[in-house]
Amino acid sequence: MSQAEPVDYAPAVAETPLGSGMGVRLSVMMFLQYAIWGVWAPILNVYLAGLKDFQLADGTPNNGRIGLIYMTLPIASIIGPFIAGQIADRYFAAQRFLAVSQLLGGVILLVVARLTGFAEIFIGMLLYNLVYAPTIAISNSITFHHWPNERFTRIRVWGSISWIVIGWVFGILWLEKIGPRFGTPAMVHCIYFAAGLSFIYGLMAFFLPHTPPSKQQGGNPLAFLEAVRMMRVPAFAVMAIVSFFVAMELQLYFALGGTFLNSLGVPESRVGPALTAGQICEMVMMVILPFVLRKIGFRLTMALGIAAWALRDFAFSIGQPAPLVLGAISLHGVGYAFFFTVIFMFTDAIAPKDIKSSAQSFLASVTIGCGMLIGSLLAGPISTACDNQWSKIFLVPAILCAVCCVVF
Repeated sequence: MSQAEPVDYAPAVAETPLGSGMGVRLSVMMFLQYAIWGVWAPILNVYLAGLKDFQLADGTPNNGRIGLIYMTLPIASIIGPFIAGQIADRYFAAQRFLAVSQLLGGVILLVVARLTGFAEIFIGMLLYNLVYAPTIAISNSITFHHWPNERFTRIRVWGSISWIVIGWVFGILWLEKIGPRFGTPAMVHCIYFAAGLSFIYGLMAFFLPHTPPSKQQGGNPLAFLEAVRMMRVPAFAVMAIVSFFVAMELQLYFALGGTFLNSLGVPESRVGPALTAGQICEMVMMVILPFVLRKIGFRLTMALGIAAWALRDFAFSIGQPAPLVLGAISLHGVGYAFFFTVIFMFTDAIAPKDIKSSAQSFLASVTIGCGMLIGSLLAGPISTACDNQWSKIFLVPAILCAVCCVVF
């Protein structure tokens, strides 16, 4: 990044009136967007570790295969967003694209929930994520289109809230309280929950503010190619490259964090709620983020986010006492708010108007796509090289983030 001074971009101007429940509709959209992801991503590894096809000969989790399942989202994030960004920028109203994608995703999840083999679950999750991954960037684009950039965190914070709510609702309310009344609740129900939320989101998306494709005809008709060319902007290029490596660490946290806590004695039903400590902190960070940006600027804010993830992984590597490990989870929220949210805000601030959706999609491909893909592929080899010892496994992403922070 070439600028360390406070934020100096001009406030975005909403393209439609902010009244008529605009903030409410956008907040509900963001809540559902991340509730769907949040109900399965933190604990799917715990569910998979209980399936025969995802266990080693001695019955311990096969982190390599689990990592490959988590790789389906990165793969989809590389393929899908380019097409989705092009459609939303040029041809198809963004809210309708969102609706169709979520309804189709719900159907696919109902099928995945009934699968048990590695190959079939891999294919099922890949198909699902091919329709879900593009909606992450599209939901951001819809928000930026109708809501001022500097007030984006007021909408995005509902994604953090939803991750917390769904983690506690599923882990405590369903698995421990309500579920037992209808039989034996299972971790696989997290997939059914995601499917139900997808159907609700799909129907609700039709009522989102109309976000038409751009009417501008100038420039390259392939908007995503123009987004790729943004790499010629030094500040954007540095941010994108560092984001790639940081995303590798983030995927290791997603793929291994749940089984790590389970190995420390945290019950399956409490793994999800325990991990929401990160989102609780993230919610607080979202509130203060605009003030931090005005005070220290984009670069230092992002650097603080990277440093927080490095500290969390070092704490995981130490592995004890338990309060230290559980407390370190909250640092995830600092990193997600100060780094992952800010990179999308920065992208929207510098991207030309007619390729904003594609620029968001390109960044999602670099991070959620390429970075997390490599992180998924490394989960197995790193575990094997570290003799499946958690103290050594988490030392790897800790060092990676520390280096990224210094380089940044």
